[in-house]
Amino acid sequence: MAFIIETGQEKEVGFMRNSKYSSVNPVNGNVSWNGPLSQEKGDHTGMPSRTEAYLPGDERGHVNASSLGGGNSNSNVVAQNKDLNHGAYLSVENGERNALRSGATINSEKIAIVDSQPGDRSSTFMVNDTVTYADGHSENIHNSFTNESNANQVEWNNMSSAFPDTYDGPNPEDALRELMGTEEYADLMERTDAELFNLAEDYGPSDFYGDPYAIVENESDVSSSISDDLISDMGIDDIGIDDVGIDDDGIDDGIDGGMEI
Repeated sequence: MAFIIETGQEKEVGFMRNSKYSSVNPVNGNVSWNGPLSQEKGDHTGMPSRTEAYLPGDERGHVNASSLGGGNSNSNVVAQNKDLNHGAYLSVENGERNALRSGATINSEKIAIVDSQPGDRSSTFMVNDTVTYADGHSENIHNSFTNESNANQVEWNNMSSAFPDTYDGPNPEDALRELMGTEEYADLMERTDAELFNLAEDYGPSDFYGDPYAIVENESDVSSSISDDLISDMGIDDIGIDDVGIDDDGIDDGIDGGMEI
């Protein structure tokens, strides 16, 4: 809803945001959005200033995007690494926008986890969306993201791989690993990574049969993205995809003219 502020001879037009859905936990500092998403015109006026909590490479990121109804106050804007802001988190927001344009409704819980005190930098972002599509069926979509640069995460992976048996430890849930040699399994994982879908695609309505009001879980399971021919190539057609036992680990606004968001 638009509103007008008169300042002397000038008038400024702004947009009312659903600030009642945003909050800062006074105990642990977590910044949350909990409510419905809506299609809005992105607005970055009145953004809070950077603080000492911001690290090099951080931007002012929205827990819930301005174009999805989020406001520009400290209860929704936090320090967010630019790689996350313009990468995986943006991909989720694009999926949410696409779903809304297709007639879906989304009730969203988004949390920038601080677990310290208000004003400190968040370490992790979590998104839990319940998407109800035009045909009446619903899907729960969950993602979580570390608030770090891509370079840092690559460095951590390299450091971990330097330790013996880091990736060769037993995993009773991973049936495929027990049937393959190390090189064969590594090749499968690389091919699987290449087939991973964009996070925005999670929000497309899936094939649905049965009760139109049932809740269908969709947790971006990596195993579900492995194609049938990939499995058959490995000679393990009789192993269920769910037996792979791989978990997806991944949460600002669209890029408006290169603005910091």
